[in-house]
Amino acid sequence: MTCCFTDTASTEIYAVSLHDALPISVTAGEAAPAAWRDPAKLLSALPAQERAEWVAEFIASHGLSDAFRLLGVCTVPWAGSLGRAVVDALDIARDAGSYPWSFSGVMGLAERCLDPTQADRLEVLTAIPDESEGAAPGAGGYWAEAFQRLVGTLRLRAAMQAELEPG
Repeated sequence: MTCCFTDTASTEIYAVSLHDALPISVTAGEAAPAAWRDPAKLLSALPAQERAEWVAEFIASHGLSDAFRLLGVCTVPWAGSLGRAVVDALDIARDAGSYPWSFSGVMGLAERCLDPTQADRLEVLTAIPDESEGAAPGAGGYWAEAFQRLVGTLRLRAAMQAELEPG
């Protein structure tokens, strides 16, 4: 398969939004290359900060359901905007009354990838929220436990980093 960009400058190609990127030369009946079907692979071509911003915007627009693979290609610890987007989306899921285990993969990534200095800021999420109408029974308590585990892990990571720092 050959691709041709004709008169398009490389800066114009690079500036195309990932939402707008389409296969350039796939003939009828031919499957698109795997890289074109996997946004995470496309994202890995972007600089780390731009990648984090793109994923943060994706999460803000689309939520967490399709974000797991995208989060996996982001630099650790996550940039502030990405960490905030993930925590905000988890908080929105909690407020919607869903169960936290629906987001266990993202919660596990958050434990490993959020900046450990954010633990104190996330402490407010460890309280058991009032259950809203239509919420799954007991979901608020499960979310409180999940956020307590997240904050505890971040504090442990911060303590480990402090012990490993010279001085």
